Amino acid sequence: MLRSHYLFWSILLLALLLRVLAAVVIDQRVTAAGRTFLIEGDANGYWELAQKIAAGEEYSIYQPPRYVERTPGFPLLLAMSISLFGKSVFAATLVMAFVGAACCWLTWLLAVKLFNETTALWAMVLVAVSPLQIGSNVQILSETWFSFGLLVCLLALARLLQQPPQSMSKLGRIAFSNGVLTGLTVLIRPGWLVWTGLSSLIVMLFGTVSLHKRVLCAALIGAGCIVALTPWAWRNSCVTGHWVFTSLWSGPSLYDGLHAGATGASDMAFFDQENVMSTMSEFEMNAHYKKRAMEFAIAHPGRTLELAMLKAGRYLSPSLNAPGFSGGPFSVFCTLWYLTLTVLMIAGTLKLRGRLSVVALLAGPFLQFLLVHMVFVGSVRYRLPVEFPLSILAAHGISAIW
Repeated sequence: MLRSHYLFWSILLLALLLRVLAAVVIDQRVTAAGRTFLIEGDANGYWELAQKIAAGEEYSIYQPPRYVERTPGFPLLLAMSISLFGKSVFAATLVMAFVGAACCWLTWLLAVKLFNETTALWAMVLVAVSPLQIGSNVQILSETWFSFGLLVCLLALARLLQQPPQSMSKLGRIAFSNGVLTGLTVLIRPGWLVWTGLSSLIVMLFGTVSLHKRVLCAALIGAGCIVALTPWAWRNSCVTGHWVFTSLWSGPSLYDGLHAGATGASDMAFFDQENVMSTMSEFEMNAHYKKRAMEFAIAHPGRTLELAMLKAGRYLSPSLNAPGFSGGPFSVFCTLWYLTLTVLMIAGTLKLRGRLSVVALLAGPFLQFLLVHMVFVGSVRYRLPVEFPLSILAAHGISAIW
């Protein structure tokens, strides 16, 4: 018991130390290059919105103002950092390092709930030393904070699935809280909205209670999600005249992956070039790009399928695929790392043939985002959050092999 306690804290402190070191190295590199962020673009937008929240200003970005381009989940975290430590990007990266280490702890917690402490320690080791996780966790991007929310949602769903038959009131509270947690996580990453349906399906298929209780639990998950998103949707109705529960950036994002010049990677240059917001509202702009993307997909089904395969390849890539970050010894190391991890995950999944609910819980987010990013653009970046639950399958695979 004492040994496992020592191992737990040693691994968790190692995870934090590696992320703090990564934050220091990246800060030095970015400063030397005369930039603010390692990965510009999204980070600039998040940071600007966070500063506005911290200053109590209107939540909008760019001109003409875009009021619903980003959900507020991640900017709120950055605003907290700004309120506590000032407008220091480095301080914010250290906050992200702590969040990344907390994700390692949540991975351990989920593995303990589903398996045992040995598997949990292995899972925590895998995410603590994962090379891409270490570097990604300290970026001013939403992935790490979303990973935290994702793991909390999985813990809540595991609790619901493991509940023995009992009073509907307790089951209902747990199911409703699942929905609320899902909704709050959607405010970090809108694509998580699909999890509302997928988690409800998992409850319907693998729940241990009677059918009518499972149906009610699924309904309460949906209701909880709506309740969590309603304040944001109400605010959006006030500023745009439309009830928008996620964001008004899904249209351009969809078009980014489905148009004549699409490659599977993101290139939003078309948005500034076309400047449709000079003649359209934010809501109209979003609908405009959605319509064009759908028209392209219907008119070019072969190219749409080809793009889906390219996007899947980018999502599944064992090494970074962004320009300036791919190639070299680090990519070789990442490839070897993920090949090993894949073998372990397969071994762990095969060992769980009699516990399909656990496989669905741990692999469900991975499959969900694979399908989502076969439609939208694909990138390794979008896979990183789902590696936390996948590492538990890999850790279970270690016990299967040894």
